[in-house]
Amino acid sequence: MDYFLVMLATVAVIFGGKAAWDWKKNRTPQLDLEELEEDRAEYLQENFDKAMEDFKYIEEARKKISDRELSAQLNRMQKVARRLLANLEKNPERIPLAYKFIDYYQDRAVKIVKQYQELEETELSTDRVKDLKSRMKQTLSALDDAYADQFEHVLNDQIISADAELTVMQQQLDAEGIKSRTVDVGEVDEYGNVRIDRDLLNQPLGGIESNEIKNLPVGSINGTKVRHRRRTYEIEDAQSFPEHERPEIIQQKLIQSALAIFLGGIGAHKFYQGKTFQGVMYLIFCWTFLPGFVGFIEGVRYLFMPVEDFYDQYLKDDKNNRPRRR
Repeated sequence: MDYFLVMLATVAVIFGGKAAWDWKKNRTPQLDLEELEEDRAEYLQENFDKAMEDFKYIEEARKKISDRELSAQLNRMQKVARRLLANLEKNPERIPLAYKFIDYYQDRAVKIVKQYQELEETELSTDRVKDLKSRMKQTLSALDDAYADQFEHVLNDQIISADAELTVMQQQLDAEGIKSRTVDVGEVDEYGNVRIDRDLLNQPLGGIESNEIKNLPVGSINGTKVRHRRRTYEIEDAQSFPEHERPEIIQQKLIQSALAIFLGGIGAHKFYQGKTFQGVMYLIFCWTFLPGFVGFIEGVRYLFMPVEDFYDQYLKDDKNNRPRRR
């Protein structure tokens, strides 16, 4: 009876989570325009609806395009557009500032994607068609910066206000004789981490220019990893978690949990994770019922594991490309 209740609860959580994710993804954003004049409110709503319509078209097209490189590029664009549109939803008065994004950049992106899909449907592989498709991909790749510039333009007032506030605060601190401190980077410890003073652990990184990154040893500074790979240098947040993907990650967690609980005896959750060898071993020894017991325990563990921990252990490597491991 207890096993049946666990199964029932797991199924309910899975379908409930999926329903919530589908609702959030397909819901119609609501702008708070009650305090505005009717003509103004109608203008803002019309522009926002157009932006959302174009966004949803590119999102659906991205899933259907067979070219993985282009699909990945569109995904990067959509992440910026999603954050921009979320900001406009919360601050509808900023919609006119995004006119170039709405009426030009995203509008042109939709047209290029449509044309690319039409070329794909012809299945032509002539040099001219290949060249045209290549140019389309190059043009779309340039929209990353265009989207980001538009987002910054929308936030310009907020950025100016924050900058002015920081400037005033810095002047006040200087007037009181309080000087800002920079992080004193020390030696690298046995784990490859850069030693810094304990009282500076909560201080932001300061005094490190982009051209000095290459001189930093591999390790971490204040929760920030420094890596060297193929003569390129990049800084990435060691604690990064894609908050905007939380519903999708929760859905993956529930799916893996259900597979482990109900089909763990045949290694279904291992095959789903891409761990083929472990899945085969589960399948071979399924007659002993031990894999089923272990799978049930793993499924319950997945179910109650914090979303951030689940992402770090089972999804982060896939999103950052497994070949990057050493």
